[in-house]
Amino acid sequence: MTTPMMNDKPVTDESEAAKKYAARLVGGRDYGMNELVAKLSEKYSERSSVEAAVYMRDCGYVNDARYAEKLAERYITVRKYGRSRAALMMRQKLLDEQTIEEALSRYTKDDIEAEIADILRKKYRGRLFLEGDAGKKEMQKVIAALARRGYGYSNIKAALYTVREELESEEE
Repeated sequence: MTTPMMNDKPVTDESEAAKKYAARLVGGRDYGMNELVAKLSEKYSERSSVEAAVYMRDCGYVNDARYAEKLAERYITVRKYGRSRAALMMRQKLLDEQTIEEALSRYTKDDIEAEIADILRKKYRGRLFLEGDAGKKEMQKVIAALARRGYGYSNIKAALYTVREELESEEE
């Protein structure tokens, strides 16, 4: 068995090597505690991985709540995902349900509906409220597209109502 190398020096303690690798990982991007342990476990034992992740948390480099808030902001405001899709993406980052709910709780129903209305105005304006069967099919496509982004049906309907009122007031 060969001795692992770190910066051209042999590393005899697996725990120290795991800590150095963890420091390199968190220096590149944010990680949640469970995600970091999973990543470290690919190279090191479970015990060393947990020790290294706990050490990074104790030093302040890993903070699940801060990480969840950053992810929530990215998914909700930048990528324009709904709450359910944002929560799904955050679960894939191995965050626990309580942390996810706390991070998403700052986005109210009104915020979500405003995001949907913004998307409707920018992306789907020409496809909204057309006459006849073609208009009905287009509206179903728009609603389905927004649902795939993770928005709830009641939020979509409320945003459609808001946008319809705006368009009607512009025509007058």
